[in-house]
Amino acid sequence: MRNGHDLLARAKKTVALAKASSVSIDQAVKVALMSIGGTVVDAKLKGKPGNVYWRIKLLTAEGRVKIYIDGRSSEILEAWSDGSGPLANDGEVPTEVIAGRTQYL
Repeated sequence: MRNGHDLLARAKKTVALAKASSVSIDQAVKVALMSIGGTVVDAKLKGKPGNVYWRIKLLTAEGRVKIYIDGRSSEILEAWSDGSGPLANDGEVPTEVIAGRTQYL
């Protein structure tokens, strides 16, 4: 079991990451779904305040996929499929999602 100090440190890290990210969880999920499709099974904000990213796990007809999305620009950093390695990525993010930074779609 974690002691109170570990939980406090973890909470402080989460707050720092949230402040450093300009991409909301909703926006990151939209990028993942528009790029890969499937069903979102997990979404976590990861990294350090200077390098924050979203890790979105998806379940598709072909299997499980992890997609990493930059927490500041919403750019797709990587996408991995179980068993097949990295997925092709043209680096383009749908404009509807970029425009959604200031409003929810």
